[in-house]
This record gives sequence, structure tokens and C-alpha cells, in this order.
Amino acid sequence: MFLPALSIAALFGWGILVSTFVHPGWIGLNHIAPGTDWMVFYGAIRSMLAGKLALVLDAEAFTAHLNQSFASWLTVPLAFRPWFYPPSFLVLLLPFAPLGFAGSYVAFQAATAGFLAWALRNRAEQPQLTPYIIAAVLVSPSASLNLADGQCAFLVAALLVAGARLLGPQPLLGGAILGLLSFKPQFFLLVPFALLGLRQYRGLCAAVCSAFALALASVMIFGIEPWIRWIPQAFSNLVSPDEKWLAYGRIWGHSVWACAVLLGVPERIASILQLGAIVSSAAATFVAFRSSLNSDSKLIVLLAATVLAAPHSGPYDATLLAVAIVLWLAASIDAPRLLDWLIGLGIWMVPLLSPAVYVPAGRLSPLLTIALIGLVFGRMHSQAKSRESGIPPLSSIRSTACD
Repeated sequence: MFLPALSIAALFGWGILVSTFVHPGWIGLNHIAPGTDWMVFYGAIRSMLAGKLALVLDAEAFTAHLNQSFASWLTVPLAFRPWFYPPSFLVLLLPFAPLGFAGSYVAFQAATAGFLAWALRNRAEQPQLTPYIIAAVLVSPSASLNLADGQCAFLVAALLVAGARLLGPQPLLGGAILGLLSFKPQFFLLVPFALLGLRQYRGLCAAVCSAFALALASVMIFGIEPWIRWIPQAFSNLVSPDEKWLAYGRIWGHSVWACAVLLGVPERIASILQLGAIVSSAAATFVAFRSSLNSDSKLIVLLAATVLAAPHSGPYDATLLAVAIVLWLAASIDAPRLLDWLIGLGIWMVPLLSPAVYVPAGRLSPLLTIALIGLVFGRMHSQAKSRESGIPPLSSIRSTACD
């Protein structure tokens, strides 16, 4: 019953991707052109290599520069495309700068998709299902929208999966990989809580050192001035965000703040709700990683809570949720539950219910993320009760029966 619905949603997502190359807006949301977000990344690294820091940090001038540079590629001028990322991101973009726009766009997506596939295969708890898990993640609607926009969700998901899975056998390497998430700080927020929950203090030190090393590399390549200019800009966006950024950026995501505002909640209350989401996500991550949950269940909580806590996330960032729900459904493949599949279908559809500005149903997407976290903790609670009563968990019974 659910597989046809999941397949249709995936096909629609890939229809959006194809139409973006052929006739933008013909199917689904009009993305104007393929790789509009990659234009920001590519434009920033090329401008920085040319010594044009002032251009990159001036949102209006940078948008005009992109419209001029990619006029033949765009079907409609970009309204507002600022560079708000920390300078450390530029280091990760540096290897792709010489390839030209189209070449770098394709190479980045291929490289990060390959990295994600490797991360999902490495130390997998269900190696026999891993090819299907990888295929499901990479054909998901969020994956197709990540490709259409030229975003970096594959990289974010790969770093979380690879880092979390390596913490046990190689805590220093796992922590160092997680530290690279500092290039997109909203997705690094919960990493320290996961590491503290595991009592992985060496991993935490490695994560801090990795983040510092990435920042230091950016200083050595691009100088200290980008950080001097970026830090107050980042603080300003937290305290009093740019009105154009709210109108053309943050409100188009599916964060708790954006969904609350679109549901009619005053902005101040929406900000409090977002802060509550960050605090509760941090607590959930700490508890999950301190608990006896298996590694994949902990990873599922980290992926889902990372999206829930992020002050800004786009439909492509639901790739993290796609990984989480595919891992969850794969773990219960022998004993499928209706509720699991209903929540899974809803999460699978989140990118197609975006932007919530246009699709009212998308404004409830944070509730699906909360529901997924609730499923994991519900399973943990039921397993704890089974242990107390001396009844082995159903998974153990199936395993014994198979043996």
C-alpha cells in the first residue's frame, strides 16, 4: 500500500528535477534554473579567489553579480541570494573552483552523493539491506530537490552518518568528521550533545580541533578579514535578521520558526518555539546517545533532531530525514507497523510539501519530525519494559528463530 505512494512521490520529485533542466516550473515549483544555490557557492569561491571579499559580503551587490554572471543560465533573475556561510565553507569549495560552473555543479553533487553512499555502507547494521537503503535515500524527493538546487545536503548527511558510525571504533576520526559540520553551523548544534551523551570526550576534542583546523585553513588561504566581517554579520542575523533574508530565505524553509510564523504565530513567540526546539532536540540527542539504543537508532535521533533544531532548513535538507526514516523502516522490515509507515510517508513527502509559504500542509512538517523521534523513544521504552519483565524484545525472538 505504501510503496506505490512512496514511488509516485519520488517520481514527482525527479520530474521536478528534469523539468528544471528542460522547462522550469513545468512540474512543481519553478526553480528558475538548475543549481541556483550552487551559483551562490561557486560565485563566492570564485570571487574570493579574485580578492573580492566586499562583493561577497554585500548581499545586494552579490545578487546582482550572480544575475549578471549567469544571465544566460537563468530564466528569471534571482531576487535575493546572499552569502551567509562561515569562511570555512570556502575551503571545502576550493577543489571545485577550477572546474567551471557546470563542471563544478556536477562534480560536487556526484562526490557528495558518493560520500553519502559510502557512509551508509560503512559499518552498516543491516549490510544485506544497505544497497536498498542507499538507493531509497538517493531517489527520495529530497535528493532530487538537492540536485535541482545544487545544495549540500548530501554532504551534511554524509558527515553525520560517517562521523556517528565511526565514533565507536575510531573516536578521533569520527569526531574529526563531525567537526567539519561547522561549515554549516545550524547542523553542528547537536554534535557536542551526542558526544557528551556517549562520554566520547576524545571525540569531542577531535570535533573542536577539526572545526578549528578548518577555520584556520580558511584564514591561511583567504586571510583573517572574512572572519572579522562574518562574525558580526552572523551575530546580527541572530539578534535582528535582515528583513530581505527573512522574506526571501528563512520563511521559505520548514524550520519550527518558519512554520509557526506561517501558521499565524507572532514572530517573537515563533522564536521562542524555535529556541524550545533547539533545547528539546539537544536533550533528546543527549538522552538517546546516553541510552542503550543501538547505533542506528541513535543516529536516527541525531538526524531528525538536527533538522528540528536548525533555525533554517530547506526542502533539500529533508535528505537527513530521508536517511533517518529509511533506516527506521529497514530496521522493522520483518515486522512492519502501520504507524511507522504512515509517519515515514509523511516525512518522505515533506520536500514536496515545501515551501510551506505555498503549501499549508507543509507547515505541520516539524510535527512529523517530532513523531519520528517519538517512535524511537517509544521503542526504547518498550524494550526497557520487556527487559524488566524478563520478556526478550521481538527483534531478539526473530533473531533466535532465524538462527
